[in-house]
Amino acid sequence: MKKIIFIALIALNFQVNAQNYKVKPEGLRDAIDSTKTYVVLPIENKTAKALYEETLKYINKNYKNAEEVINGKVENEYLKFVTYEPKFTELKVGYNKIPWNIKYTVELNFKDGKVKYEVIEIEIKNEGDYTLAFQGIGMSFYIYKKNGELKMPDAKTNIEEYFNNKIKSLSEFLQGKTLEDKW
Repeated sequence: MKKIIFIALIALNFQVNAQNYKVKPEGLRDAIDSTKTYVVLPIENKTAKALYEETLKYINKNYKNAEEVINGKVENEYLKFVTYEPKFTELKVGYNKIPWNIKYTVELNFKDGKVKYEVIEIEIKNEGDYTLAFQGIGMSFYIYKKNGELKMPDAKTNIEEYFNNKIKSLSEFLQGKTLEDKW
């Protein structure tokens, strides 16, 4: 019985500490509290200044033109950057798999021991310039129907995996858990 309780507590702790997004009809939401459009990354024992500086390093290492993607910054407090990724996923439409491009803007706010990560704009389009919306009706491309019913489960899963991998990558970098240290 003690083992079951211990395992349950570990599972609950993991779930509570997981910093993830879920795709909802309203857009990206915190996996635990769907009223929040952001997730908070706990990074222990680091000041806001250190987190800000490490995030600048992360952007410089992960973007070709780091200066061009940064749209706004307040030293040691705030960063805003834009990401464009062509063919970030393929989704089945009818009998065909169609590649989709994504462009989004992330805002990061820094406090001692934590980073607030929020996707404030997101645009997903295919090569034909058709938009994939989170919710819609009719013949257009959307993940959820107006009544909340899931129409494109693969799109939901792929978008969640994409953003949760981005969050995990940044979080691990800020915690010093990178593969670069193992050369």
